[in-house]
Amino acid sequence: MSTISWEKYHKYTLNQIENAEICWEPYWHVVIENTLHPELYEQCMANWPENNWLKNTQHLSQCRTVYKLQSGTDFWQDYYSYIMDHEDIQQAVYTLLEVPYRKRKTMDHLYMDGEGYAVGNHVDSVAIDVAWQLYIYGTTGTNLNTPEGKFAKSIDFGINRSWIIRNDAYSWHSCDTVLSKKRLSIMTRYMA
Repeated sequence: MSTISWEKYHKYTLNQIENAEICWEPYWHVVIENTLHPELYEQCMANWPENNWLKNTQHLSQCRTVYKLQSGTDFWQDYYSYIMDHEDIQQAVYTLLEVPYRKRKTMDHLYMDGEGYAVGNHVDSVAIDVAWQLYIYGTTGTNLNTPEGKFAKSIDFGINRSWIIRNDAYSWHSCDTVLSKKRLSIMTRYMA
């Protein structure tokens, strides 16, 4: 893909983030509709890897497989560089947070969740500052909960919809059991 296309896709996502609305219930989060330019979304689908998937971390659900973007194909290397890891994109996310920005190390993966995948109520590791999941294909969304596990809000699965949370002591969330054959998403974490 040409540099011109990547710049167009980059500017589109940057604009989507800058115009996103912050939600405070039950805690700080942002939902972004049409996160990727429609052409880039189609490219993600067309370039979804068939090989080199890794098993999920041993103590987590084995109904999930993981693909590392940083070591992926040229397409995913460019996606990583121009979209999730790009300094402008990171800065836009931190502007939403209203906190001083400094370039962050990122941890980026593609997730392929199979039928039966689920995760209970949890907060992410303290090593993670911000978590950002982009839904690509599937049906099951994410629940935002209280620390006691009481359901507060659902971020329903929608194609090309993403959600961002600031990882803190209040950002409890879970995923109900995936009933479809596969749920595809792109996960980015900006490290603390």
